[in-house]
Amino acid sequence: MADSFSKKQQHKKKVLKQKEKDQKKADRKLHNNKGKGFDSMLIYVDENGHFTDTKPIKIESNQEKKKPSQY
Repeated sequence: MADSFSKKQQHKKKVLKQKEKDQKKADRKLHNNKGKGFDSMLIYVDENGHFTDTKPIKIESNQEKKKPSQY
């Protein structure tokens, strides 16, 4: 039995929509951010106030080593 023109068009739309859906699924699978470590989510602020991904090197000065005097 021959399909009508509208049935053919509906079938083409359905196939095209499924291909687009599969493409989106593949893109999401390729570019997902799940499973990355906690360290990748951390961000640090340097002495100038800029955001960096690297942990700052802590330099102890004499002022930090002194204990505050108690009254």
